[in-house]
Amino acid sequence: MNVKYSKQAVRDIKTLPKSVQKHVISVLQRAKINPWKYVRRIVGTSWYRLRAGEYRIIVKISGNTIYVLRVAHRKNIYRGLP
Repeated sequence: MNVKYSKQAVRDIKTLPKSVQKHVISVLQRAKINPWKYVRRIVGTSWYRLRAGEYRIIVKISGNTIYVLRVAHRKNIYRGLP
């Protein structure tokens, strides 16, 4: 699978501490192999979430591509979602 990042996701990742950035990237690398083992659907949307410790990664899976939409702390990530 391919991983593509939105502009917002790139900004989100750059603001994280280096150790968290590495953890987020490793979670995404692991999910590339078999995403359905690690993702959970967000109720009421067509998006999925991945856990990376205290942080959550909001993704959309389409065909053979994982689109990373947002990355934030778990207490803030769900605010503003449709």
